[in-house]
Amino acid sequence: MAQPGTSPRVVQFGLFELELDARELRKSGVRIKLQEQPFQILAMLLERPGEIVTREELQKRLWPQDTFVDFALSLNSAVKKLRQALGDDSENPRFIETLYRRGYRFIGQSSGGAAAEEPVSVPAISSQAKADSEPLPIKARGRNFRALAWVIPALLLLAGVLVWWARPSAPPRISSFTQITRDDLLKLAIVTDGERLYFQELRGDHSVVAQVSAAGGETSVLTIPFQNVWLCDIATDGSALLVGDFEGTGNNSLWSMPLPTGYPQRLNDSSGQGAAWSRERREIAFANGSDIYVATGNGSQSRKLVAVNGSAFGLRFSPDGRRLRFQVNDARNGSSALWEVNHDGSGLHALLPGWSQTAHECCGSWTPDGMYYVFQSSNDGRKNLWALPEGRHGFGQHARPIQLTNGPLDFSAPVPSKDGKGIFAVGSRPRSELVRYDGRSGFGSYMGGISATDLAFSPDGQWIAYVSVPEGILWRSKVDGSQRLQLTEAAMRSGLPRWSPNGTDIVFMGRTMNTNWRVYVIPTGGGAIRDVIPEADGGFDPGWSPDGKSIVLTLNFVGGPESVPSGPGIGIVDLQSHKLSLVPGAAQLFAPRWSPDGKYIAAITGNSQKLVLFDRAAEHWTDLVSMPVGNPSWSHDGQYLYFDTALTDDPAFFRVRISDRKLERLASLKSLRRFWGQFGSWTGLAPDDSLLLVRDASSQEIYALGLQAR
Repeated sequence: MAQPGTSPRVVQFGLFELELDARELRKSGVRIKLQEQPFQILAMLLERPGEIVTREELQKRLWPQDTFVDFALSLNSAVKKLRQALGDDSENPRFIETLYRRGYRFIGQSSGGAAAEEPVSVPAISSQAKADSEPLPIKARGRNFRALAWVIPALLLLAGVLVWWARPSAPPRISSFTQITRDDLLKLAIVTDGERLYFQELRGDHSVVAQVSAAGGETSVLTIPFQNVWLCDIATDGSALLVGDFEGTGNNSLWSMPLPTGYPQRLNDSSGQGAAWSRERREIAFANGSDIYVATGNGSQSRKLVAVNGSAFGLRFSPDGRRLRFQVNDARNGSSALWEVNHDGSGLHALLPGWSQTAHECCGSWTPDGMYYVFQSSNDGRKNLWALPEGRHGFGQHARPIQLTNGPLDFSAPVPSKDGKGIFAVGSRPRSELVRYDGRSGFGSYMGGISATDLAFSPDGQWIAYVSVPEGILWRSKVDGSQRLQLTEAAMRSGLPRWSPNGTDIVFMGRTMNTNWRVYVIPTGGGAIRDVIPEADGGFDPGWSPDGKSIVLTLNFVGGPESVPSGPGIGIVDLQSHKLSLVPGAAQLFAPRWSPDGKYIAAITGNSQKLVLFDRAAEHWTDLVSMPVGNPSWSHDGQYLYFDTALTDDPAFFRVRISDRKLERLASLKSLRRFWGQFGSWTGLAPDDSLLLVRDASSQEIYALGLQAR
């Protein structure tokens, strides 16, 4: 039996907690009404789990000798009330077992301990032990007895502390949701100084940093003298933002932006992605591709810390500055896993090995007290928030993530509040609307404005293939929307389909939870899917040769503003021999488009700042236009290349004539809120070469999530 005052005062079993000092029973944190006698019975049973507590012992505790009651009836009534509170069944008990005419026994699993109300009994020394020991002098026996009197309570206290340390704590949970912003614009990252939120947002076709009160209200854009800004971090004292400027898909230069106003200061020659400051801005960590660097707070004296297998993003220092956590994107399987390394570069390891079949975790941050690491995880096309407990996990037990959200919104980009009582995150419901541009009436709905993207038309213009939003499923139908046929399953995300010249097959990009984007071919009437290059790590943006015998594709990946393409570049696959041939000089190019006459292949440079043309006969690349370029499309007669611009002051549709390189501006996109999908904002051409694009109809706002934790 435990010494009074040395055991923890909370006992946990199942979903229940018995708080002895407060004399309260709780289930999943909710107080359960329990009268005094049922409480006393439960406390006695938990003092001796697995042992019989006799009816006579219960009588002595609950009803003193001078109390006159019908003992049997009163005890049975008290036990019945206790079982009702616990939801227990006397016939099939989970917690309290009845031993007929003898008493009761607690049979559940418990942790913690109840304080005993009876004195501790010291076991007597056995006669054999006496015979084997020499008699001690009186003074020595006294000293040993006094030492024993100190040792036993100390051991009991240590045991109590260990039991308390090992007991499972109540898991954190979200207790409330409060909408903070109300502008519906695309948001990518959030930081906070406690009073205000600063967040990256796509506004007016620019990536900007906006701000809003942490309590909600009107948003406003910070004045930062860059065309496009990537938000990385905020100083611990809220005195400055850590930002990067970028152009197209190029890399970031890193800057310190004073708050509330001021001029940005370049962090020496540091450039890269996923940057973060340590406490008091003593150091800065940033990644450049697969290499992670640490420099002084102003960006000087950088040193390579470690290299990872993939691209590193989203770096964050632990509150004590001893560790760095970040995500690693692996192009081989499309995974995004959380990793950790010590400040000195040692101890590099995956944070959650084997937790999910294929990792899709990112965007983590510690709570200010360091007790939890909150991150985003994607599964089955949904994004939710999780919390990983830190510190005490029990005897050798590893902490497991705890799910915080489960729809109906997708939640992403979490950042804990400064007081640790909440989490700010982006909640979204993706939806798009297909529109077409008419030179006389402007932009109007197309195909009834269905929520879809990535359109492709059959050679005769009668059929259409598209990708549904947000499901990412490939569909085929008549242009009027009739005869719809689902071509891919929900387990595969699809993108950028193209019809074969004879109209029998569709080539497209697809990815699953276990693979990166790959190039597949499927019959237009549905059927088996064929992997075009099974031995390749991935494949992107495929298109057909005019004779339908080959497929051109990108073998490297261009992600977003933080990445630059790397790898073999553009290749051509012969569908009969399955031979892959690399296009000369195309290692840093993407988005290939084969001309209708087969003479040319158009492509975009890695930073999205040039449209270039490859003459297949001369095997020579030439520049067509030097400006931001996206979504090139050949006109049906092969005389023009159409394209759009994005992340510029004046986004628009353009076309360039191949014969004389004449550039024409066709329509402004400045007033349109374009849908930002998996590969940016999609545009294309209808069978009559009219302009198509996808308007954003999503709901995407920042929410404050109340966090109830231990």
